[in-house]
Amino acid sequence: LWEAASLPADRLVAAADALVAAGRGADGEQILRQGVARPAGEIGTAVLGLVAEGRRREVTALLDAYVRVRAPEEAARSAEPGPGTLVPLLLAAARGVSDERHWDLVHALRVAGFSA
Repeated sequence: LWEAASLPADRLVAAADALVAAGRGADGEQILRQGVARPAGEIGTAVLGLVAEGRRREVTALLDAYVRVRAPEEAARSAEPGPGTLVPLLLAAARGVSDERHWDLVHALRVAGFSA
């Protein structure tokens, strides 16, 4: 599974989906968690690429895993490649995790200089 975690973002999500479809949901979640251990800027750039391709489901899956396992300050740094697109997506993902995670991310984004 650790090898799959190093795949490009779109293929990472596809591999996680395949594991879930094969009844290995825990493994699918694990590779997403491992895959989002990449640098913040790389995650932001990957998400922008997925958005440009219209791959909303992959964006949602990747950011859901990302905001669950990364510190809010690090998640805020991932907005730098395209804050106009990434800030709302990050906030939506954090809101889906919990109100506390959402507000922690709002604060981290403001500290990082992004309007939330």
